[in-house]
Formats: sequence, structure tokens, C-alpha cells
Amino acid sequence: MGRKDYVGGGIFIALGIFIAAMSFSFPELDGGHPGPSLFPRVLATLFIFFGGVVALHGWRSAKVKTEDSPEEEGPPPNRFNPILVIILIAAFIALAPTVGFFITGAVLLTILMLKLRVSVLKSAVVSILLVAFIYTVFAKGLRVPLPIGYLGW
Repeated sequence: MGRKDYVGGGIFIALGIFIAAMSFSFPELDGGHPGPSLFPRVLATLFIFFGGVVALHGWRSAKVKTEDSPEEEGPPPNRFNPILVIILIAAFIALAPTVGFFITGAVLLTILMLKLRVSVLKSAVVSILLVAFIYTVFAKGLRVPLPIGYLGW
């Protein structure tokens, strides 16, 4: 994985630098309050930091590998998982306005966890708790309107 980690880390570092450069064009607020550039700068810093960690890991693993060592074979790649995530995101966008945030979010998270071979009970409980936490943070704390749905929740 050395070369792939090296390239992937470099891509995230470049993306972090791009995000940071673009965030300097955002307006500043008076009185030292954080403005609209705060989140993109935090995100850029995280991209740069973790991209550096991945690139460093790739550099170290490439350095340790010798010419005589055989290449490790991992499990075959699962190409359906990214497609499933895209399908579920599209389903959330289509269903959330009518069904509601709670039901749609809990069902889709449960489907994702079941695909990752989590037990049914654990995936349902974690999904419900996570959707309730997200609702509390965004709808109640940050006052972001979330889809109510025809059930009223």
C-alpha cells in the first residue's frame, strides 16, 4: 500500500491547501467572532494533517518493503459498497421530505450497518440513537430545519 498511501495522502494535502486558500476570501466578522471561514479552515487543517499521516505511513511502508518480499494479497475489492452508499444517499434525498428525517435516517443507517455485518439489534439501536443525536444537535441546537415528514417526526 506504500505508493497508494503516498499518492492519496498527497491528494488530501493538496485539497486541504486549496480549501485553506479559498477560505481566505470569506468575509470576517466584527468583534472577534468566528465567521464563515472557520469551518473550512478547520476542515483544511484536518485534511492537511491526516493527509500527512497517510503519506508518512505510505512512505514508511514503502521504505520497509524490500525487492525480495512478495506483494501482499488482501481480500478482493468490494465494488458494490460505494454504489450502495450513493443509492442510499439518493434514497434519503428522495424519501426524507415525505417520510421524515427520523424514519429515513434510521432505516438507511440500519441498512448500511447490516451490509457491514452488524447484528440487527445493534444496528437498529445505534441507528436510532445516532439519528436522535443528529436531530438534537442540528434541529434543536443549531436550529437547522430537518424534514418532518407526514408522521410529524
